[in-house]
Amino acid sequence: MTDSSTTTVDGVPSFAGAGNLIYREPSVPRFVAGSGCYLTADDGRRYLDAEAANGTVAWGYDRDLLHEALVRCMELPALPSFCESTVRLRVLERLERLVSEVVGTPGRVELDLGGAQAMETALRIAFSNNGPGTVVVFEGAFHGRSGVTSMLSSSPRYRELLAAWGLEVVRLPSPDSLRCPHADENGTCPPGCVEAVSRWGSELTGVGGRDFGRKVSAFIFEPVQNVGGMVEPDHALLRAAVDHARRQGALVIADEIFTGMHRVGPRWGFQRSGVVPDIVVTSKGLTNGGAALSMVWAREPLAHPSRYRPGSHSSTYIGIPHALAVVDTVLDRWQAWTEVDADIDRLEREMDVRLRELAARHPALVRRVDAMGGTARIVLTGPHAARLRHHCRSVHPDVGVLVATTGMAPDVINLHPPLVIGPSDLDVLAEVLDLALQATAAPEKDNS
Repeated sequence: MTDSSTTTVDGVPSFAGAGNLIYREPSVPRFVAGSGCYLTADDGRRYLDAEAANGTVAWGYDRDLLHEALVRCMELPALPSFCESTVRLRVLERLERLVSEVVGTPGRVELDLGGAQAMETALRIAFSNNGPGTVVVFEGAFHGRSGVTSMLSSSPRYRELLAAWGLEVVRLPSPDSLRCPHADENGTCPPGCVEAVSRWGSELTGVGGRDFGRKVSAFIFEPVQNVGGMVEPDHALLRAAVDHARRQGALVIADEIFTGMHRVGPRWGFQRSGVVPDIVVTSKGLTNGGAALSMVWAREPLAHPSRYRPGSHSSTYIGIPHALAVVDTVLDRWQAWTEVDADIDRLEREMDVRLRELAARHPALVRRVDAMGGTARIVLTGPHAARLRHHCRSVHPDVGVLVATTGMAPDVINLHPPLVIGPSDLDVLAEVLDLALQATAAPEKDNS
């Protein structure tokens, strides 16, 4: 148990590394319990979680889910590496159907631990088929912080300490029409921007396409750029980029780590734009935060043993029965949610109504609001997101609210609460946001 005697002046325990995002503020709650959409700290204060572990905890804090999963794996609590199990095969088959039912094409599923690891596995599959080559992404993208995925992610901060410098990455112009100097008054991409994402693969651009030895092997996109500020690419722009990538022989990878499993409306975020990827990567919506496991789906025959040979990928912990049982249990929940599309549409409308009322009350601070499925964003008039996030935790006398911000979008508050959040909890969210916006608009006190 920790107390004040074990912390430094910065509020970080003397035995804890501080490189993660937990200690980006001088004082952070220490949580001891969770139920529904709320977390409870060791001082008894409750926090409505509108961040949901970066969108992971779709079902809220549900101890019955974990209990049910543990019962499923009691007879097989652990399993050596390189061993098959019936639970793994059942989970693989269920996961494969999640994608093939939507795209209408059979595929194969590979497992990994976190999102960054799964992105690297997706690249292994792409390179097994196309050969190692250039990877094309959008400006503003985030695909992880590992040595390889930090090269794919936009912020140079991710490459300052560790990066796979041999990987050639080309960034297409940002799909964020809100910040694009060429966007029209409706915030849509003009024909010139659509053309710009389809120029590579020529002598002029310096990016090799189908006719070059050093060609583009993969094009990766996020249906919604969460870390980039909850940005949804213009649908025509994204379709043009995907079509051009295919013409140039690149495989198309959808990064659904955040957007998968109804987080932005449909089961998969790529359904919003009508594109069909070759490879799909997801994780957050599969375990409700109860285990580390991610999925890579690749259309047949990309992951067939003749192309993607045994030994191309391995990980010690991806066959652990506990993690597989958690996924199996969560998939049961999704399967039983027969009205999920209607319910997510209702959640989107309810968040939209409340946020628009907030925007009308705070026009000097709120530039615009947007809701997409079980997510929403508040775009501020300046880089005030970190201060607003701090006030959300502390401004209300009885309850705090956890919201998300990123360094890539310092003017945006991201909201992605549990998908099971109800109207009364959304009222609490709106009440706290209102108070936090008032506090953010007030002049900062000089404590000198």
